Amino acid sequence: DKTYFSGYRHNDLEQYRRGYPGKKDYKDLKDNLKFYKNELKSYPDGDYIENFYKDWWGDYERLERHHGYIQWLFPIRESGMNFHAQELQCHEINGIMDDPKAFERVLKSYEMMLDFYGMELDKKTGRITRAENWKSRFQHLNRSYHNYLRITRILKFLGEFGYENYKRPFVEFVLEEAMEHGTLINTLESCVRYWLETIKSEKDREELKDYVRKIESGYNSPDVEADDSELVSSRKVDKMIEKSNENQKEFSKKNGPEEDLDEASNAEWKRKEEEMKKNSQKEGKEKSESEALEPEKKNKADTGVTGEKLARSDKEQKDVDRLLKDEEERMKASNARRETAMEEEMETATERGNAGTGINPSEIDRKETPMEEGKDTTMERDCAGTRINHSEVDTSRQTGEDQSDSQRTLENSPSPV
Repeated sequence: DKTYFSGYRHNDLEQYRRGYPGKKDYKDLKDNLKFYKNELKSYPDGDYIENFYKDWWGDYERLERHHGYIQWLFPIRESGMNFHAQELQCHEINGIMDDPKAFERVLKSYEMMLDFYGMELDKKTGRITRAENWKSRFQHLNRSYHNYLRITRILKFLGEFGYENYKRPFVEFVLEEAMEHGTLINTLESCVRYWLETIKSEKDREELKDYVRKIESGYNSPDVEADDSELVSSRKVDKMIEKSNENQKEFSKKNGPEEDLDEASNAEWKRKEEEMKKNSQKEGKEKSESEALEPEKKNKADTGVTGEKLARSDKEQKDVDRLLKDEEERMKASNARRETAMEEEMETATERGNAGTGINPSEIDRKETPMEEGKDTTMERDCAGTRINHSEVDTSRQTGEDQSDSQRTLENSPSPV
Protein backbone atom coordinates (compact mmCIF):
# COMPACT_ATOMS: atom_id res chain seq x y z
CA ASP A 1 0.00 0.00 0.00
CA LYS A 2 3.01 2.29 -0.53
CA THR A 3 2.38 2.99 -4.22
CA TYR A 4 2.09 6.38 -5.93
CA PHE A 5 -1.70 6.08 -5.98
CA SER A 6 -1.78 5.40 -2.27
CA GLY A 7 0.32 8.51 -1.62
CA TYR A 8 -1.90 10.58 -3.90
CA ARG A 9 -5.01 9.30 -2.11
CA HIS A 10 -3.73 10.25 1.33
CA ASN A 11 -2.48 13.64 0.11
CA ASP A 12 -5.82 14.37 -1.60
CA LEU A 13 -7.82 13.57 1.53
CA GLU A 14 -5.39 15.48 3.74
CA GLN A 15 -5.71 18.59 1.53
CA TYR A 16 -9.49 18.34 1.78
CA ARG A 17 -9.50 17.98 5.57
CA ARG A 18 -7.21 21.02 5.87
CA GLY A 19 -9.48 23.15 3.67
CA TYR A 20 -7.23 23.27 0.57
CA PRO A 21 -4.61 25.70 1.96
CA GLY A 22 -3.54 28.34 -0.55
CA LYS A 23 -6.39 27.61 -3.00
CA LYS A 24 -7.65 30.80 -4.65
CA ASP A 25 -11.30 31.86 -4.68
CA TYR A 26 -12.52 33.23 -8.04
CA LYS A 27 -15.33 35.73 -7.46
CA ASP A 28 -16.47 35.75 -11.08
CA LEU A 29 -17.29 32.02 -11.07
CA LYS A 30 -20.93 31.59 -10.03
CA ASP A 31 -22.34 28.56 -11.88
CA ASN A 32 -22.82 26.44 -8.75
CA LEU A 33 -24.55 29.28 -6.92
CA LYS A 34 -26.89 29.91 -9.86
CA PHE A 35 -27.62 26.17 -10.18
CA TYR A 36 -28.55 25.83 -6.51
CA LYS A 37 -30.76 28.93 -6.80
CA ASN A 38 -32.56 27.18 -9.67
CA GLU A 39 -31.41 29.84 -12.12
CA LEU A 40 -29.13 27.70 -14.30
CA LYS A 41 -29.41 24.29 -15.95
CA SER A 42 -26.70 21.71 -15.49
CA TYR A 43 -24.99 20.56 -18.66
CA PRO A 44 -24.49 18.57 -20.74
CA ASP A 45 -27.98 17.06 -21.03
CA GLY A 46 -29.02 18.29 -17.59
CA ASP A 47 -31.81 20.28 -16.01
CA TYR A 48 -32.72 22.80 -13.31
CA ILE A 49 -32.16 21.48 -9.78
CA GLU A 50 -35.86 21.51 -8.91
CA ASN A 51 -36.57 19.35 -11.95
CA PHE A 52 -34.02 16.84 -10.67
CA TYR A 53 -36.10 16.37 -7.53
CA LYS A 54 -39.33 16.27 -9.53
CA ASP A 55 -38.36 14.09 -12.51
CA TRP A 56 -35.18 12.22 -11.54
CA TRP A 57 -35.94 11.14 -7.97
CA GLY A 58 -36.61 7.37 -8.04
CA ASP A 59 -35.58 7.04 -11.70
CA TYR A 60 -32.73 4.67 -10.85
CA GLU A 61 -31.76 3.86 -14.42
CA ARG A 62 -31.26 7.52 -15.25
CA LEU A 63 -29.36 8.21 -12.03
CA GLU A 64 -27.13 5.22 -12.72
CA ARG A 65 -26.36 5.83 -16.39
CA HIS A 66 -26.17 9.62 -16.51
CA HIS A 67 -22.75 10.79 -15.33
CA GLY A 68 -22.82 14.57 -15.75
CA TYR A 69 -25.22 15.57 -12.97
CA ILE A 70 -23.15 14.47 -9.94
CA GLN A 71 -20.65 17.34 -10.29
CA TRP A 72 -23.58 19.80 -10.32
CA LEU A 73 -25.60 18.35 -7.45
CA PHE A 74 -22.48 17.85 -5.30
CA PRO A 75 -19.88 20.47 -6.25
CA ILE A 76 -16.59 20.38 -4.35
CA ARG A 77 -13.42 22.42 -4.53
CA GLU A 78 -11.80 19.93 -6.87
CA SER A 79 -12.13 19.19 -10.58
CA GLY A 80 -14.35 16.30 -11.65
CA MET A 81 -14.94 14.17 -14.72
CA ASN A 82 -17.44 16.65 -16.16
CA PHE A 83 -15.33 19.50 -17.56
CA HIS A 84 -18.53 21.55 -18.05
CA ALA A 85 -18.99 21.67 -14.28
CA GLN A 86 -17.17 24.35 -12.33
CA GLU A 87 -15.13 23.87 -9.17
CA LEU A 88 -16.92 25.08 -6.06
CA GLN A 89 -15.78 28.52 -4.84
CA CYS A 90 -15.79 29.75 -1.25
CA HIS A 91 -18.04 32.72 -2.06
CA GLU A 92 -20.53 30.27 -3.62
CA ILE A 93 -20.63 28.25 -0.40
CA ASN A 94 -21.49 31.41 1.54
CA GLY A 95 -24.06 32.44 -1.08
CA ILE A 96 -25.86 29.09 -0.94
CA MET A 97 -25.84 28.94 2.85
CA ASP A 98 -27.21 32.51 3.04
CA ASP A 99 -30.12 31.64 0.74
CA PRO A 100 -32.70 29.55 2.68
CA LYS A 101 -34.16 27.83 -0.39
CA ALA A 102 -30.77 27.08 -1.91
CA PHE A 103 -29.41 25.77 1.40
CA GLU A 104 -32.45 23.53 1.86
CA ARG A 105 -31.56 21.85 -1.43
CA VAL A 106 -28.21 20.68 -0.02
CA LEU A 107 -29.84 18.00 2.14
CA LYS A 108 -32.49 17.34 -0.49
CA SER A 109 -29.79 16.34 -2.97
CA TYR A 110 -28.25 14.05 -0.33
CA GLU A 111 -31.64 12.43 0.35
CA MET A 112 -32.23 11.77 -3.35
CA MET A 113 -28.95 9.86 -3.66
CA LEU A 114 -29.53 7.97 -0.42
CA ASP A 115 -32.84 6.80 -1.88
CA PHE A 116 -30.89 5.64 -4.94
CA TYR A 117 -28.65 3.58 -2.63
CA GLY A 118 -31.58 2.11 -0.63
CA MET A 119 -31.12 4.28 2.46
CA GLU A 120 -33.12 6.85 4.41
CA LEU A 121 -31.96 9.92 6.35
CA ASP A 122 -32.98 11.30 9.73
CA LYS A 123 -32.44 15.01 9.08
CA LYS A 124 -32.13 15.89 12.77
CA THR A 125 -29.33 13.45 13.61
CA GLY A 126 -27.94 12.41 10.25
CA ARG A 127 -28.60 8.77 11.16
CA ILE A 128 -29.01 6.36 8.23
CA THR A 129 -31.47 3.46 8.09
CA ARG A 130 -32.55 0.95 5.47
CA ALA A 131 -35.20 1.98 2.98
CA GLU A 132 -38.05 -0.32 2.00
CA ASN A 133 -36.29 -1.32 -1.24
CA TRP A 134 -32.91 -1.78 0.45
CA LYS A 135 -32.37 -5.37 -0.74
CA SER A 136 -32.40 -4.62 -4.46
CA ARG A 137 -30.59 -1.31 -4.05
CA PHE A 138 -27.84 -2.79 -1.84
CA GLN A 139 -27.24 -5.51 -4.42
CA HIS A 140 -26.92 -2.85 -7.10
CA LEU A 141 -24.52 -0.80 -4.98
CA ASN A 142 -22.42 -3.91 -4.34
CA ARG A 143 -21.54 -4.16 -8.05
CA SER A 144 -21.76 -0.52 -9.19
CA TYR A 145 -18.23 0.55 -8.33
CA HIS A 146 -18.36 3.98 -9.94
CA ASN A 147 -20.88 4.94 -7.27
CA TYR A 148 -18.11 4.59 -4.69
CA LEU A 149 -16.39 7.63 -6.25
CA ARG A 150 -19.73 9.45 -6.14
CA ILE A 151 -20.09 8.75 -2.42
CA THR A 152 -16.61 10.15 -1.72
CA ARG A 153 -17.65 13.36 -3.48
CA ILE A 154 -20.99 13.49 -1.64
CA LEU A 155 -19.29 13.22 1.76
CA LYS A 156 -16.82 15.99 0.87
CA PHE A 157 -19.74 18.11 -0.31
CA LEU A 158 -21.57 17.69 3.02
CA GLY A 159 -18.49 18.88 4.89
CA GLU A 160 -18.27 22.06 2.78
CA PHE A 161 -21.83 23.08 3.72
CA GLY A 162 -21.74 22.55 7.48
CA TYR A 163 -22.95 18.96 7.61
CA GLU A 164 -19.69 17.45 8.80
CA ASN A 165 -21.58 15.64 11.57
CA TYR A 166 -23.56 13.68 8.94
CA LYS A 167 -20.49 11.79 7.69
CA ARG A 168 -19.88 9.53 10.66
CA PRO A 169 -23.45 8.12 10.75
CA PHE A 170 -23.13 7.20 7.07
CA VAL A 171 -19.74 5.47 7.53
CA GLU A 172 -20.98 3.65 10.64
CA PHE A 173 -24.03 2.39 8.77
CA VAL A 174 -21.99 1.05 5.84
CA LEU A 175 -19.41 -0.61 8.11
CA GLU A 176 -22.14 -2.30 10.10
CA GLU A 177 -23.94 -3.54 6.99
CA ALA A 178 -20.70 -4.78 5.44
CA MET A 179 -18.98 -6.33 8.44
CA GLU A 180 -21.86 -7.51 10.62
CA HIS A 181 -24.66 -8.23 8.14
CA GLY A 182 -22.63 -8.97 5.03
CA THR A 183 -24.93 -6.91 2.80
CA LEU A 184 -22.52 -4.28 1.48
CA ILE A 185 -19.36 -6.39 1.39
CA ASN A 186 -17.90 -4.87 -1.77
CA THR A 187 -18.12 -1.33 -0.41
CA LEU A 188 -15.88 -2.14 2.55
CA GLU A 189 -12.55 -1.24 0.98
CA SER A 190 -13.76 2.16 -0.27
CA CYS A 191 -15.46 2.82 3.06
CA VAL A 192 -12.30 2.17 5.06
CA ARG A 193 -9.83 3.81 2.68
CA TYR A 194 -11.80 6.82 1.49
CA TRP A 195 -15.16 7.51 3.11
CA LEU A 196 -13.86 7.20 6.63
CA GLU A 197 -10.91 9.45 5.73
CA THR A 198 -13.16 12.33 4.63
CA ILE A 199 -14.15 12.86 8.30
CA LYS A 200 -12.22 15.87 9.57
CA SER A 201 -12.36 14.96 13.26
CA GLU A 202 -9.33 12.86 14.11
CA LYS A 203 -11.12 11.51 17.18
CA ASP A 204 -14.02 10.24 15.10
CA ARG A 205 -11.68 8.66 12.58
CA GLU A 206 -9.77 6.83 15.30
CA GLU A 207 -12.93 5.53 16.94
CA LEU A 208 -14.17 4.15 13.62
CA LYS A 209 -10.82 2.54 12.90
CA ASP A 210 -10.87 0.92 16.30
CA TYR A 211 -14.33 -0.44 15.52
CA VAL A 212 -12.99 -1.95 12.30
CA ARG A 213 -10.07 -3.55 14.12
CA LYS A 214 -12.35 -5.15 16.70
CA ILE A 215 -14.73 -6.52 14.08
CA GLU A 216 -11.87 -7.84 11.97
CA SER A 217 -10.27 -9.63 14.93
CA GLY A 218 -13.51 -10.89 16.46
CA TYR A 219 -13.45 -8.34 19.28
CA ASN A 220 -10.15 -9.75 20.52
CA SER A 221 -7.96 -6.83 19.49
CA PRO A 222 -4.89 -6.42 21.73
CA ASP A 223 -4.57 -3.25 23.76
CA VAL A 224 -1.72 -1.93 21.63
CA GLU A 225 -1.59 0.93 19.16
CA ALA A 226 -2.51 -0.39 15.72
CA ASP A 227 -0.74 0.37 12.47
CA ASP A 228 -3.09 2.39 10.25
CA SER A 229 -1.27 1.31 7.11
CA GLU A 230 -2.12 -2.28 8.00
CA LEU A 231 -5.71 -1.31 8.75
CA VAL A 232 -6.33 -0.07 5.22
CA SER A 233 -4.13 -2.59 3.41
CA SER A 234 -5.58 -4.95 0.82
CA ARG A 235 -4.71 -7.93 2.98
CA LYS A 236 -6.71 -6.58 5.90
CA VAL A 237 -9.65 -5.67 3.70
CA ASP A 238 -9.68 -9.17 2.24
CA LYS A 239 -9.81 -10.57 5.75
CA MET A 240 -12.71 -8.24 6.57
CA ILE A 241 -14.63 -9.47 3.54
CA GLU A 242 -13.93 -13.07 4.51
CA LYS A 243 -15.21 -12.34 8.00
CA SER A 244 -18.32 -10.69 6.55
CA ASN A 245 -19.02 -13.78 4.47
CA GLU A 246 -18.77 -15.92 7.58
CA ASN A 247 -21.15 -13.59 9.42
CA GLN A 248 -23.59 -13.83 6.53
CA LYS A 249 -23.51 -17.64 6.63
CA GLU A 250 -24.08 -17.59 10.37
CA PHE A 251 -26.98 -15.19 9.90
CA SER A 252 -28.52 -17.49 7.30
CA LYS A 253 -28.30 -20.49 9.63
CA LYS A 254 -30.20 -18.63 12.34
CA ASN A 255 -32.82 -16.93 10.17
CA GLY A 256 -33.07 -19.20 7.17
CA PRO A 257 -31.75 -18.60 3.65
CA GLU A 258 -32.47 -15.18 2.19
CA GLU A 259 -33.69 -14.57 -1.30
CA ASP A 260 -30.96 -14.68 -3.93
CA LEU A 261 -30.95 -10.94 -4.37
CA ASP A 262 -28.08 -10.90 -6.81
CA GLU A 263 -29.78 -13.30 -9.21
CA ALA A 264 -33.13 -11.50 -8.98
CA SER A 265 -31.50 -8.10 -9.40
CA ASN A 266 -29.42 -9.26 -12.34
CA ALA A 267 -32.50 -10.65 -14.04
CA GLU A 268 -34.33 -7.36 -13.50
CA TRP A 269 -31.47 -5.30 -14.82
CA LYS A 270 -31.04 -7.63 -17.76
CA ARG A 271 -34.72 -7.18 -18.60
CA LYS A 272 -34.40 -3.41 -18.34
CA GLU A 273 -31.25 -3.35 -20.43
CA GLU A 274 -32.96 -5.43 -23.13
CA GLU A 275 -35.89 -3.03 -23.07
CA MET A 276 -33.58 -0.03 -23.35
CA LYS A 277 -31.71 -1.75 -26.17
CA LYS A 278 -34.96 -2.35 -28.06
CA ASN A 279 -36.00 1.27 -27.55
CA SER A 280 -32.60 2.44 -28.74
CA GLN A 281 -32.83 0.22 -31.84
CA LYS A 282 -36.36 1.49 -32.51
CA GLU A 283 -35.22 5.09 -32.22
CA GLY A 284 -32.26 4.34 -34.50
CA LYS A 285 -34.53 2.72 -37.08
CA GLU A 286 -36.97 5.64 -36.99
CA LYS A 287 -34.07 8.06 -37.34
CA SER A 288 -32.67 6.12 -40.33
CA GLU A 289 -36.08 6.05 -42.02
CA SER A 290 -36.49 9.75 -41.39
CA GLU A 291 -33.05 10.47 -42.86
CA ALA A 292 -33.84 8.27 -45.89
CA LEU A 293 -37.07 10.18 -46.55
CA GLU A 294 -35.41 13.55 -46.08
CA PRO A 295 -34.11 13.89 -49.71
CA GLU A 296 -37.56 12.96 -51.08
CA LYS A 297 -39.21 15.50 -48.81
CA LYS A 298 -36.70 18.09 -49.89
CA ASN A 299 -37.30 17.35 -53.59
CA LYS A 300 -41.06 17.61 -53.06
CA ALA A 301 -40.61 20.87 -51.26
CA ASP A 302 -38.30 22.20 -54.00
CA THR A 303 -40.74 21.02 -56.71
CA GLY A 304 -43.60 22.72 -54.93
CA VAL A 305 -41.67 25.97 -54.72
CA THR A 306 -40.61 25.75 -58.39
CA GLY A 307 -44.17 25.01 -59.47
CA GLU A 308 -45.41 27.94 -57.46
CA LYS A 309 -42.82 30.18 -59.09
CA LEU A 310 -43.79 28.92 -62.56
CA ALA A 311 -47.48 29.41 -61.85
CA ARG A 312 -46.79 32.88 -60.64
CA SER A 313 -44.63 33.60 -63.76
CA ASP A 314 -47.35 32.30 -66.10
CA LYS A 315 -49.96 34.51 -64.46
CA GLU A 316 -47.69 37.54 -64.69
CA GLN A 317 -46.96 36.80 -68.36
CA LYS A 318 -50.67 36.52 -69.11
CA ASP A 319 -51.28 39.87 -67.45
CA VAL A 320 -48.51 41.47 -69.51
CA ASP A 321 -49.84 39.94 -72.72
CA ARG A 322 -53.32 41.21 -71.93
CA LEU A 323 -52.04 44.73 -71.27
CA LEU A 324 -50.03 44.74 -74.51
CA LYS A 325 -53.05 43.56 -76.48
CA ASP A 326 -55.24 46.25 -74.94
CA GLU A 327 -52.61 48.85 -75.71
CA GLU A 328 -52.34 47.65 -79.32
CA GLU A 329 -56.11 47.83 -79.80
CA ARG A 330 -56.19 51.29 -78.26
CA MET A 331 -53.44 52.44 -80.63
CA LYS A 332 -55.32 51.06 -83.63
CA ALA A 333 -58.52 52.85 -82.58
CA SER A 334 -56.63 56.09 -82.02
CA ASN A 335 -54.97 55.89 -85.45
CA ALA A 336 -58.31 55.13 -87.08
CA ARG A 337 -59.92 58.16 -85.44
CA ARG A 338 -56.99 60.35 -86.50
CA GLU A 339 -57.16 59.19 -90.13
CA THR A 340 -60.93 59.79 -90.23
CA ALA A 341 -60.46 63.33 -88.88
CA MET A 342 -57.77 64.05 -91.49
CA GLU A 343 -59.97 62.81 -94.32
CA GLU A 344 -62.86 64.99 -93.11
CA GLU A 345 -60.57 68.03 -92.94
CA MET A 346 -59.29 67.38 -96.46
CA GLU A 347 -62.83 67.07 -97.84
CA THR A 348 -63.85 70.30 -96.10
CA ALA A 349 -60.83 72.15 -97.50
CA THR A 350 -61.51 70.81 -100.98
CA GLU A 351 -65.12 71.92 -100.93
CA ARG A 352 -64.10 75.43 -99.85
CA GLY A 353 -61.50 75.61 -102.59
CA ASN A 354 -63.90 74.49 -105.29
CA ALA A 355 -66.51 76.94 -104.22
CA GLY A 356 -64.13 79.95 -104.50
CA THR A 357 -61.95 79.11 -107.53
CA GLY A 358 -63.38 76.16 -109.43
CA ILE A 359 -60.06 74.35 -109.22
CA ASN A 360 -59.93 70.53 -109.49
CA PRO A 361 -59.53 69.09 -105.99
CA SER A 362 -56.74 66.77 -107.13
CA GLU A 363 -54.56 69.77 -107.95
CA ILE A 364 -54.81 71.38 -104.54
CA ASP A 365 -51.66 71.07 -102.41
CA ARG A 366 -52.63 69.58 -99.09
CA LYS A 367 -49.95 71.74 -97.53
CA GLU A 368 -52.10 74.83 -98.14
CA THR A 369 -55.38 73.31 -96.90
CA PRO A 370 -57.18 75.88 -94.73
CA MET A 371 -57.70 74.89 -91.09
CA GLU A 372 -60.99 74.89 -89.31
CA GLU A 373 -61.40 77.79 -86.98
CA GLY A 374 -59.84 77.16 -83.58
CA LYS A 375 -58.40 73.75 -84.56
CA ASP A 376 -54.79 72.89 -85.29
CA THR A 377 -54.80 69.95 -87.70
CA THR A 378 -51.09 70.23 -88.48
CA MET A 379 -49.77 68.86 -85.16
CA GLU A 380 -51.38 66.22 -82.92
CA ARG A 381 -50.14 63.75 -80.27
CA ASP A 382 -50.49 60.01 -80.62
CA CYS A 383 -51.27 57.74 -77.60
CA ALA A 384 -47.60 57.50 -76.71
CA GLY A 385 -47.12 61.28 -76.72
CA THR A 386 -45.22 61.48 -80.05
CA ARG A 387 -45.85 64.62 -82.08
CA ILE A 388 -46.79 63.94 -85.76
CA ASN A 389 -46.94 66.55 -88.61
CA HIS A 390 -49.85 65.26 -90.66
CA SER A 391 -49.27 67.75 -93.49
CA GLU A 392 -45.74 66.41 -93.99
CA VAL A 393 -46.98 62.84 -93.90
CA ASP A 394 -49.67 63.61 -96.51
CA THR A 395 -47.30 65.55 -98.68
CA SER A 396 -44.80 62.71 -98.76
CA ARG A 397 -47.41 60.54 -100.45
CA GLN A 398 -47.18 62.59 -103.63
CA THR A 399 -44.48 62.06 -106.22
CA GLY A 400 -41.97 64.80 -106.88
CA GLU A 401 -43.53 65.57 -110.26
CA ASP A 402 -47.06 65.90 -108.93
CA GLN A 403 -45.80 68.11 -106.14
CA SER A 404 -44.12 70.54 -108.59
CA ASP A 405 -47.21 70.73 -110.83
CA SER A 406 -49.45 71.50 -107.90
CA GLN A 407 -47.11 74.23 -106.67
CA ARG A 408 -47.02 75.89 -110.12
CA THR A 409 -50.85 75.72 -110.41
CA LEU A 410 -51.28 77.37 -107.04
CA GLU A 411 -48.80 80.15 -107.85
CA ASN A 412 -50.82 81.16 -110.98
CA SER A 413 -54.22 80.88 -109.35
CA PRO A 414 -55.83 83.54 -107.16
CA SER A 415 -55.96 82.83 -103.50
CA PRO A 416 -59.35 81.93 -102.10
CA VAL A 417 -61.25 84.54 -100.16
